[in-house]
Amino acid sequence: MSLIATESAVYGNVVKHEYLPDVAYCKNVVTVNDTAGTLAIGTVVGKVSATGKYKRAVETAVDGSKVAAGIVAAVTTIADSTDTNVLIVNRGPAGVSKAGLVLDATYNDAAKKAAVYASLEALGIQVLETV
Repeated sequence: MSLIATESAVYGNVVKHEYLPDVAYCKNVVTVNDTAGTLAIGTVVGKVSATGKYKRAVETAVDGSKVAAGIVAAVTTIADSTDTNVLIVNRGPAGVSKAGLVLDATYNDAAKKAAVYASLEALGIQVLETV
C-alpha cells in the first residue's frame, strides 16, 4: 500500500497548557541563525550569548546555546546561515510533554537530558510526563 500522508507533531501534542494563549503570553518571535533544515514543533533551542540569536540547542556547544532557552512552536524551514524569524515558547507558566520535545542527538544520556529539562523549568516551562 502506498503512503497517503504523513503528519508531524502538532502544537497541542507538545504544549499541554500555557498562560493566556490568546495573547501569546508565553510565546515570542525570535531570530534563529542555524544550519539549513527544518525546525519541528518541540525542537529545543538555545540562545547564542554573543549575538542574542537562537539555534538548535546542542550539548557540546560553547557559545551559550547549550542551555535551553525555548521550544519551537511552529514548523519553520531554515536556509543555511540565514536569519529567520521563528515562533517559540520561551517562558511560563506553561507545560510541555517530555515525549514531544525534540532534542539534539548530543543529549544522549539521562544527566544531559535532565539539564535541558532543568533549564526549561527555570523559564517556568514545566516538563511533564505525558503522552
